Amino acid sequence: MAGKISMGGRRKGHGQHDVTADPNVIPFIDIMLVLLIIFMIAAPISSVDIEVEMPDARIQPSQRPPRPTWITVTEGAGGVEVYVMNDLVNIGDLGPRTFEAVKENSPQIANDEYEIKDQRIYIRADAGLEYRNVVRVMNMLQNEGFTKIGFVAEDRRR
Repeated sequence: MAGKISMGGRRKGHGQHDVTADPNVIPFIDIMLVLLIIFMIAAPISSVDIEVEMPDARIQPSQRPPRPTWITVTEGAGGVEVYVMNDLVNIGDLGPRTFEAVKENSPQIANDEYEIKDQRIYIRADAGLEYRNVVRVMNMLQNEGFTKIGFVAEDRRR
């Protein structure tokens, strides 16, 4: 810590010395400039091109996860409307249409009914919609065997 002694217009020998707490940053700046020069010299040295023959990978790349299946529940002019992906469906056909949508979205499991019903289904609903309509859609999906059901919310922080 540096200190500054000043008499401040007083007569010699009288009064106290004023001390300021301003740090002396000159040595810090000197050290930073020296480090900057060292790193500027050392950086090109560390980027040397050395050819290395790497072995081939023996693992198979992982499969892409299936596209998510969306079910949208909205309040329309004629009452509650249910969409599977972007297609308007009758509430009674919700289970079979969801099954077909999951089957289309994940062709690698298209022949295994258990795997199809094990996929996650995402439900998004209007904010003003009565919750019982959302529960009704969930119950219809569970009756068809879909047990992994998730809700989607909109991030309003943006």
